[in-house]
Amino acid sequence: MRVGCLTYSTDRGLSHLAKAHYDHGIITDVCLVMRGRMPNHPEWYPPESPQGNLAGMDMAYVRRWAERLDVLLAFETFFDWDLVPWCRKRGIRTVCVPMHECFKTEWPRPDKFICPSLLDLDYFGGTFLPLPVDYPWRLRKRAEVFVHRGGYLGIRGREGTENVIEAMRHVRSPLRLIIQVQENVSREAQRLAAADPRIDYRAETIPYEELYAEGDVAVGAQKWNGCSLPLQEACASGMLVMNTDRYPTNTWLSREPLIPVDHHVKSRIGGAYLNFDEAIVKPEAIAAKMDEYYGKDITAFSLAGKAWAEENSWEKLGPCWLESLSS
Repeated sequence: MRVGCLTYSTDRGLSHLAKAHYDHGIITDVCLVMRGRMPNHPEWYPPESPQGNLAGMDMAYVRRWAERLDVLLAFETFFDWDLVPWCRKRGIRTVCVPMHECFKTEWPRPDKFICPSLLDLDYFGGTFLPLPVDYPWRLRKRAEVFVHRGGYLGIRGREGTENVIEAMRHVRSPLRLIIQVQENVSREAQRLAAADPRIDYRAETIPYEELYAEGDVAVGAQKWNGCSLPLQEACASGMLVMNTDRYPTNTWLSREPLIPVDHHVKSRIGGAYLNFDEAIVKPEAIAAKMDEYYGKDITAFSLAGKAWAEENSWEKLGPCWLESLSS
């Protein structure tokens, strides 16, 4: 079975999803979509892999590449959604791994949805199949070093990075907080981070295994999201994961460390996109939860992360992905 994917090759989540599925033999063929504003990594794939620029992508070229496929797999987007009916006419199955908040209502429906979160399953139906994670685990015993992975901050700051920085004004504990971002937060947030000796602010791309190796607790303050690969990786690494108490991440994370939501507002990222519930969290609530767990024994949470990782490993879920793509 030849499974192809149009994918970025940048240091962002969608790129890492495609690379993981390629590295584990789920995806057999890639066509690279190059982005001009950030580093691309075509070396992740064989040198003969076709590629084109996101601006002005030659879709006739993409169609010639796709003719060899049995399945065209998309993480979030097919880029050109006319590929869906085009593939259907040629007997090529189309499968989408949707991200609810980034989906437009008028896009044609692919042959199948593989939903990585319960939120996606609620809306799209199809097959619920978590994203597999293989990650080096280490036992964490005490909550002393906290890590917030902001990455590219997410659309409209959905990772809550500035909220976490603001929360440190209310934290009483002498904890250490590592903030990792791949693009800078606002100048005011940078000023707050620089003024607090407890904050180690890093504006750089850091491999997750290196970043999480330093910490005991992963602090998320997500406003909205269906699935979150960074939180999954943090859990699998043995960290206690502290995130906003919001659906659907509160269906698989330990409930006790979750940060209470003040209220929700209906929101969307653009005109034709689907609505979602945006969680509004007060910095004081983040601070209170950090203070509550600082210095605590988190051995049980770390061991629970190991068990979760074993159930969601590539060894367990890889065959499920192959079966779902073939049926």
